[in-house]
Amino acid sequence: MKTSLRVLVSVAVAAGLTALVLWWSGLEPRAVLETLGRLTFATWLPAFGLHVVLYLLRAWRFAILLPGGLRPRPAPFLAVCGAHTMAAFLLPAKLGEATFVLYARRACGVPAAAGLASLVVSRLLDVAVLALGFAVACFALAGSGAFPGIPWFVPLGAGLAATGAGVLWLTARSDLLARVAGAALRILGLGRTRLGAGAALRIEGLAGALRESGGDGRLLRAGLASIPIWLVIFLFCAVLARALGLPAETTLAEATFGSSLAILTSLIPVSAFANFGTLELGWTLGFGVLGVPHDLALATGLGLHAVQLVHIVALGLLSHALLGLATSVSE
Repeated sequence: MKTSLRVLVSVAVAAGLTALVLWWSGLEPRAVLETLGRLTFATWLPAFGLHVVLYLLRAWRFAILLPGGLRPRPAPFLAVCGAHTMAAFLLPAKLGEATFVLYARRACGVPAAAGLASLVVSRLLDVAVLALGFAVACFALAGSGAFPGIPWFVPLGAGLAATGAGVLWLTARSDLLARVAGAALRILGLGRTRLGAGAALRIEGLAGALRESGGDGRLLRAGLASIPIWLVIFLFCAVLARALGLPAETTLAEATFGSSLAILTSLIPVSAFANFGTLELGWTLGFGVLGVPHDLALATGLGLHAVQLVHIVALGLLSHALLGLATSVSE
């Protein structure tokens, strides 16, 4: 009942935030349906293909961060990643993050400490590469000369680049990383789970697992694998947003700028269901800076979020089915 109540609260928060953003932008709800109506099979298929590629790349990076003797079989591990993605996207307060450790242990025999270390390092790499990608977009927009009235692209890009570099440095320092991992457990909500609480109490053991996770060049390889991961994310947003109605001349740098801000605002810890409301706020602000009308920006942001939700749920349910089948076969 407690979990059900939290889900209901998160849905209510998401509905309230989305209603506020709709009111602020002046967008009528029926315009969102009209936006989704622009999507055809031919324009949706590339976006779905990019989403599937993203799952493959993320599973690959998780596997890279596991010691060689613990490398799981690709098929069940891909199902683990798909099921975990849905849980992390839908459950409030990031409680779904804990499912990666649980599923990886049950379906692939990955020890909890190794799975948790892989998860923490992956999330830190995501923050670093997102910041660096955002910085590149700012520099590209400044260099394009298309926005002469915006003088702060370069300072913002410099700050983001410094942040990304700092997180990368921190990721390479297992001693400091162990302390950050403890904070990450609390932020992600894992500290409220039995598994996460145990890891928090054994932070030195986690530090050893983190050192093992990044050893033998695995951290470097995982960092390099993070680049195509985020390139696919930005391409997914650009392809789908243009299909939903953003101007055809929208460049990859512009799409990266708007989607990066949306992803950052979606990290605001307000427990909104599937990040509805927070993501749209960042999307509308980001593309608004670039001259896109607020109502059009919000319509495409809501449309993209809805399509993303359908993808994640569909692939997540398929992954859960495959995990159940694998478990029944093994028994």
